[in-house]
Parts: sequence; C-alpha cells; structure tokens
Amino acid sequence: MIFSLNSQGGRKTWTFCGTPEYVAPEVILNRGHDISADYWSLGVLMFELLTGTPPFTGSDPMKTYNIILKGIDAIEFPRNITRNATALIKKLCR
Repeated sequence: MIFSLNSQGGRKTWTFCGTPEYVAPEVILNRGHDISADYWSLGVLMFELLTGTPPFTGSDPMKTYNIILKGIDAIEFPRNITRNATALIKKLCR
C-alpha cells in the first residue's frame, strides 16, 4: 500500500503503483488520481483492521482489480462492524 498524500492542490497524477488490494478504481482505469485514491486505501485498511482481511481479494491481481471495479457496495460487511464504521468505510471507498 502506498499513500501518495498528494498535496499539489487538485492536480492529478497517473502513476500506477501499490498493493493490488488497495488500488483505487481510478488508478486501475488510468483516469488520473488525486488524494481521493488515498482515502480509498484508508477505507480498505480500516476494513482489514476490523475484519482481518481486505474487502477486495482475488486469486491474482487482475481478478482483484475486477472485484475492486465492482465497487464497495458489492462487498458484504460482517455483522460485527458497526453501522458508523460501515458508513465511514463506504464513504472513503467512493
């Protein structure tokens, strides 16, 4: 996982790097990304800290990317995660 902490005031970058499970959809689609990609990764990290596994996992990187592109709403959250935590993670992963 790589946080870019893009502080260039709204400017986008097109660098593709990072751990597959943490790569934001806009990075996968090469649309250019800004600090919102870091928020995405933070949401994924929070999910993993609460559950022990990342929300998006495939048997290889391409399958993981395809799961990520389906979006956070396709992920079933365990019942032990509070509504507030679920809402925050979903907001970060938009």
